[in-house]
Amino acid sequence: MSREDLESLFLREKPALALLAVDEGEPAYPTAVAKAIDSTFPHTCGILAKLEAHGLIKSRPEGRIRYLVLTDRGRTIALALRNLRVVMKEPGPGWGRLERLKQMASTADGPLGLGPLRRDLEKLKGSKDDSLTKAVEALEKKIQDSISAKSA
Repeated sequence: MSREDLESLFLREKPALALLAVDEGEPAYPTAVAKAIDSTFPHTCGILAKLEAHGLIKSRPEGRIRYLVLTDRGRTIALALRNLRVVMKEPGPGWGRLERLKQMASTADGPLGLGPLRRDLEKLKGSKDDSLTKAVEALEKKIQDSISAKSA
């Protein structure tokens, strides 16, 4: 299998979760992995076959159970996935700036104090973080409503 196949495999949720489930349950078995990733047994077996084909896991049958363990390469990728999950949960720098702008908006003295905040908020809108953009738009609406209420 090519490198692109492996990248494509991990751009999907279930294969990444399956690798992590094998790591957490090592030695794991297919039924436990399927349950852990909330997937059907046949679909999970297909994922596990791909993981094994890429050399990320090894399976060994013992009676009616097939045990799964990570290879060294599989452990390296599992660690990288865990680290990626941690990094993705951390808020980006724009969130800190938005919080400071919220505090400034709540203490601003009238419409003149709110005007510069809107300019700073506009800069945050260019973020690639959709949830940050939505939060910025919500604060902008709140500021606009406040300005409208004070001038009425």
